[in-house]
Amino acid sequence: MISKAALRKTMKARLESLPPEQFHAEGVQVASRIRNMPIWSQYETILFYLSMKIEIDTEPLLETAFLDKKRIFVPKVAGDELHFFRIYGISGPWQYGAFDIREPQTERPEDLLQNQDFPALIIVPGVAFTPAGERMGHGRGYYDRFFAQLDAQKLAYCTLGICMEAQVVPEVPTEPWDKKMDALGVGGSAS
Repeated sequence: MISKAALRKTMKARLESLPPEQFHAEGVQVASRIRNMPIWSQYETILFYLSMKIEIDTEPLLETAFLDKKRIFVPKVAGDELHFFRIYGISGPWQYGAFDIREPQTERPEDLLQNQDFPALIIVPGVAFTPAGERMGHGRGYYDRFFAQLDAQKLAYCTLGICMEAQVVPEVPTEPWDKKMDALGVGGSAS
């Protein structure tokens, strides 16, 4: 099997070769597909990530979540951890944090994700996914540590990996701590 480093390099090159408008187009497709998935209606709280340039555009799904009156939380990086804060609109306010990714400008304690906000649907980024839901992340372990914290507290959640069609591969190298996605939302012609 290919190493994680080699697969990340291959996937990054593949994504960088795609036209920028494809990231938005596939984001629109994913938003439509996910809105029709049973898990979408099962959760009031949704944890999102805000996409980087070579990730599927999450803004169409974020807009859908606001239309559907979901409680939405997005992450801020603090050292080696993710802290999720509630947002109340698509326009933020935002700031740019680690890795030049948009983050919520707020740090109000009342907006910080709490145990009572669960159960939650967690929209998860990744570099590559298998059709069975195995995921390879960006390699910094933020989501691995976050899932471990949730599991230690026995909080109920559902993971939904979303990605470009080009990010679906037959297999990814995994470690024992890698969380398999409960569901996958894929753009492009995938169904």
